Parts: sequence; C-alpha cells; structure tokens
Amino acid sequence: MSPKIDKTKAKKMMGETAAKTVRFTVTMVKIIFILIIVYTAFVTIWFFLSSPTPEKFLENIATISVGGFWAFFLGYFGWRLAQSIEVYFYDMRKKKK
Repeated sequence: MSPKIDKTKAKKMMGETAAKTVRFTVTMVKIIFILIIVYTAFVTIWFFLSSPTPEKFLENIATISVGGFWAFFLGYFGWRLAQSIEVYFYDMRKKKK
C-alpha cells in the first residue's frame, strides 16, 4: 500500500524547485557572459600593447568586425528568405490536398 501524496504540497515543491533551477541557470549564464567579456577585453588590450605595429592590429580588428557584421546580416536575411520559401511550399502543398 503506497502512502497518499498531497497534490498541493507536491505542486508547491515542484514550483520551488523549478524557480531555483531557473535562478541558478540565469546566474550562471550571467557569470559566463561577464567572464567572456572580461577575457576578450584583456586579450585585446594585451595583444594591442604587445604588438610591434598597433595600427596593423587595429586594422585587423576593424576588418574582422566588418566581416562579422556582413556574415550576421546576410545570414539573418538568408534565414528569413528560407523561412518564407518554406511557408510558401507548405501552403502550396495544403492547397493541393
């Protein structure tokens, strides 16, 4: 014979556990992002100061930044185009049936 479980108490415990898990996850993500930003800033400053030609270093950063912008820009619009084509084909298939 199994003991009866109080449903309201079980729901309350599940809610508390879920809330604690979400808080922990959000805190860890924030810490990881802060560490990434600090590390990136430190490495950039280190390479800039230790580079024999700081102008070339800044030129490389600018080039990579522009390339990253275009990669994001074209990737996003490519994704949107593919999504609209997918919806078009889905609607076309629905009309055939």
